[in-house]
Amino acid sequence: MTQPTGLDDLQERFITGGRVTVTGRATYRGVRVGIKGVSPRNPSVEIYGPITLPDLLWRQDDVQSGFTSGDVAFSSLQRFWLTRTSTYDAVDEYTPRPGVLAVVDGDEYGVTDTCGTVSAAGIPELQVISLAEGAPEGADWVRDGYGQWTRFVARDRVTSVRQVEWTAVWRDLTVLVADISGEQALVFAERGGVPDYIPEITHGSNVHGGWSAVVPVEQLSLRSWTSTERPLGAGCVGGNVGLVRGRTVLVARADTAKAGETGVVAQKRRGETVTGEFSVDLWTGRADSGWEWRVDVDVADLADIRHIETTTEWKGETRTVAAIQESEDLIYLERETVDLREVSPLVHAATAVEPGELPTVDILW
Repeated sequence: MTQPTGLDDLQERFITGGRVTVTGRATYRGVRVGIKGVSPRNPSVEIYGPITLPDLLWRQDDVQSGFTSGDVAFSSLQRFWLTRTSTYDAVDEYTPRPGVLAVVDGDEYGVTDTCGTVSAAGIPELQVISLAEGAPEGADWVRDGYGQWTRFVARDRVTSVRQVEWTAVWRDLTVLVADISGEQALVFAERGGVPDYIPEITHGSNVHGGWSAVVPVEQLSLRSWTSTERPLGAGCVGGNVGLVRGRTVLVARADTAKAGETGVVAQKRRGETVTGEFSVDLWTGRADSGWEWRVDVDVADLADIRHIETTTEWKGETRTVAAIQESEDLIYLERETVDLREVSPLVHAATAVEPGELPTVDILW
């Protein structure tokens, strides 16, 4: 989804039981713009961006917001970063289970967390889950605390990931299904407030935000599902990473723990593979706040905590990387935002960390 060959790759189309759309970002005359897809007006691409964009066909300016939209030739766009979303009208026996999937050497696996980790040798890695029946071949597979076979692969062996999510109705509420385990489902609502009459629901401190619940699958009326394929990129592993029950997660000290105490919270961002013990928690007290998955962790279930630091060279100096936004072609250094093309390849280092040395959970990566 970074090298489309032409308009056909961007075309919205109907498929059996659903439809496929492609959206994302690209560079137009040196400016990062949004891609809406193939224009319905003629054989060109519909884009949007700052009102200063030149030479747009069917231009529509919004002076108040400072943005415009219009059509351009496919050949005028570069450095694509696209997401392909396939929406299906029904969930059936052929529908993949919810979670994140990736293809490695021609075989499809589950992915525990696209943030990933960094090996002791400084190699960015992803932990994958075997989807096959029985023990997979190879000596590097181990069972995690959920009874599934996992192993680590170099991040550069994965070019894209696919997130599968179901939609269902539960107790007259439309919910998304994040995980299916046996006869139980982890469902959630992103926003809209917390119903006060359903005891299964868990939520953060703000009752006006999202919530989650573990419910019997038989209580769900399954309606549809989506498959969202996006580039993975080189990425920048953030902060502190550990294994909880053998699976990779971001970890932090619980905000109720004092210095030296070992209360730990595992964190996953929206769209990651989660299990039933995770629940929705807002980053802030605002109803429109972003959110993540969190779970309190027993230290006995926590292992191999690593602090990941990423550096790069810019203008002859080695700089610490705070984050990367590859869809925008940007890298965030200390007090600097730089075009990704201006820096050297990333260098990663991992050092061991004790639970009591972690920062508190309210620190965002």
